[in-house]
Amino acid sequence: MASKAKTYPEIRIPSPVTQTWLAYKENPVAMAALWGMACLLLVVIFGPSFVSYNPLQQDPNALLLPPSWAAHGTIVHFLGTDDLGRDLLTRLIYGARLTFGSAVVATLIAMLCGCAVGLLAGMSRGLKSSILHHMLDTLLSIPSLLLAIVLVAVMGPGLDNAALAVTLTLTPQFIRATYNAVNDELQKEYIVAVRLDGSPPLRILRLAILPNIVDIIVAQTTRALSTAILDISAVCFLGIGAQSPSPEWGTMLADGMDLIYIGAWTVTLPGLAIMFSVLATNLVGDGLRRALHKGTD
Repeated sequence: MASKAKTYPEIRIPSPVTQTWLAYKENPVAMAALWGMACLLLVVIFGPSFVSYNPLQQDPNALLLPPSWAAHGTIVHFLGTDDLGRDLLTRLIYGARLTFGSAVVATLIAMLCGCAVGLLAGMSRGLKSSILHHMLDTLLSIPSLLLAIVLVAVMGPGLDNAALAVTLTLTPQFIRATYNAVNDELQKEYIVAVRLDGSPPLRILRLAILPNIVDIIVAQTTRALSTAILDISAVCFLGIGAQSPSPEWGTMLADGMDLIYIGAWTVTLPGLAIMFSVLATNLVGDGLRRALHKGTD
């Protein structure tokens, strides 16, 4: 009987995505942050469907109730209430959609627009590329928060205007990061070899440049997302973004500042929500960068 064993067993090399995921799973801190961000996204999408209260509903019989684990707390209002009797857990869940959701949308739009312009600029040469380079230097010399405040002041208060302003301030950062990454790749020897092979610019961009700048785009996206969360919260905290009684986290912080000595949880909880979302974003980004570098080594 002939043996069924293969003399030359087939060697299966995992795909780059699989290699990146396997490298990412080796980092327990990054995995915990990924689960945290996944929970945050689920809260943004489905959270409002599972709450019992309206975020604007006031209850004069439940003013400044502490969280349920405090001495006078109640499980009915698990995270307590504010000075108008509004349930803080409900407001935080709705606020996740306003703050984190707006930051995600703003970052994705800025990434798509900025990377597209950066790729086109990086592949071009001459006066057009030089003008864009100097314009980006001018815009990037202004802090993103200051630029966002100026834009919101011009467009008028509101969360939509705040998100649009943050998008406009993040776009030049993506353009610059992509532009520099493409320029660096074009100077490498393998690009020269591909050009000598007669490959058109679009093929070089798709097959040679894009796969090698993914880690830079990922790093810039995670930095931009954490910046967007902080900028939207800061603009709303200053009173020129979402207006009270909106449950946006920055607005909740501003509303609770007068109550910090008698109801510290009204300030602490929105602050912890902002800190958690920024920390999870940064840890996921750091884990992805390490996994991408490890996967390409």
